[in-house]
Amino acid sequence: MRLGTYFGIPLKVNPFFLLLLGIAFYCGKLPEALLLFAIVFWHESFHIAAARLYNLDVVEVELLPFGGVARLEALLQLNPRLEGVIAIVGPLSNILLVLLGFLASPYLAVSQKWFDFFVQANLGMALFNLLPALPLDGGRVLRSILVRKRGFQQATAVAAGVGQICAVLLFLWGAYGIYLGEYNSVIFLAAGFLLFWAAYTEKKTAGYVFMRYLSHKKREMRLQRVLTVRNLAATSEASLGEVLKQLQPPHYHFIWVLDLEGQILGRFGELELINALFEHGLSVKVGVLLNYKV
Repeated sequence: MRLGTYFGIPLKVNPFFLLLLGIAFYCGKLPEALLLFAIVFWHESFHIAAARLYNLDVVEVELLPFGGVARLEALLQLNPRLEGVIAIVGPLSNILLVLLGFLASPYLAVSQKWFDFFVQANLGMALFNLLPALPLDGGRVLRSILVRKRGFQQATAVAAGVGQICAVLLFLWGAYGIYLGEYNSVIFLAAGFLLFWAAYTEKKTAGYVFMRYLSHKKREMRLQRVLTVRNLAATSEASLGEVLKQLQPPHYHFIWVLDLEGQILGRFGELELINALFEHGLSVKVGVLLNYKV
């Protein structure tokens, strides 16, 4: 549901967040839920500020029960350094808010109960988001590390898999709470379901995101001007799809084609393989592509 705009950025609220507010109202905890809403908003504002610092356009922001999602127009996921930096500032902002709270507490007339809730909510959000599970911030940091060694799609699969495991545990925790008669544990059920679905979506769309990256490679070269080179070796029988899976953004790759004796048959630049992808598809052998090379 669209809530409005924030510095010109469309602001949406996830239905599960509204469910959280409804449950809080029913349980007489609406003020606590509104404070949690403000903390989520603070958390997400730092993601936006970091993105703007790197001149990245924010398409929209969606607030979730465990944080938020700032959707960026640029292919941030395929720039490991930027993704890691922009992800980590969210949890750090919650830790900063706790420190500011302790510094300001002597000058504020706030009850100990509310101050304790404020601290626990911020630390809880920071620690939860630091879990190495997509789509949480910690999962994005994990992917930004793994992508350098395993490629984007494999790194996404690992981080999203951890996310789904965490989601199942969260769901079971909520179910156990309801079994014990703690009906406000339905929040954990909802959060577990939402986290599982979001992790599944990240995994499912990884191929699409990577294809977008390939199609925008020329634009990246114009913007960056200088890219670090990474060399790969592939036998002539390797398919183009197998080779492309090994590409690690944001490097520029040269692929050396070898015969089974290890002799060099030829070499492709990354852009040549991207052009071949759209002409010949993923299943073509790189040895066959040498026949089309001028």
